[in-house]
Amino acid sequence: MKPKHILVIDDEGVICDGCRLVLTEKGYVVEQCLSGMEGLKAIRTGAFDVILLDMKLADMDGMEILQALKGKEPLPCVIVMTGYATMANAVQAMKLGADVYLAKPFTYDELISSIETACLKKQQGKSI
Repeated sequence: MKPKHILVIDDEGVICDGCRLVLTEKGYVVEQCLSGMEGLKAIRTGAFDVILLDMKLADMDGMEILQALKGKEPLPCVIVMTGYATMANAVQAMKLGADVYLAKPFTYDELISSIETACLKKQQGKSI
């Protein structure tokens, strides 16, 4: 089975680096982008199984990136990461297609579990 290809979009380098280190250790192929514009470019040119998306980026709101994903085939699993978790933001993100809403700070076990759960549900055609 080919390893899952993951895109991490977060303007905090420490988050990108931490996710990349943990996920590559688990056998995932990881690319990282430190801005929303860089992330959008990667989404347009690459094929990703999972996108880890920060909601508050320096150059744009993560919701804009969720909007840009609408209609992309195949649609990747999207895990929204945020340090500003609110119920309203979670509901909006889910309506725009996010599969999982993950509040920062999170443990690496929570990250891996979120990825596995989102991918499994997506394969089964169910929403979380």
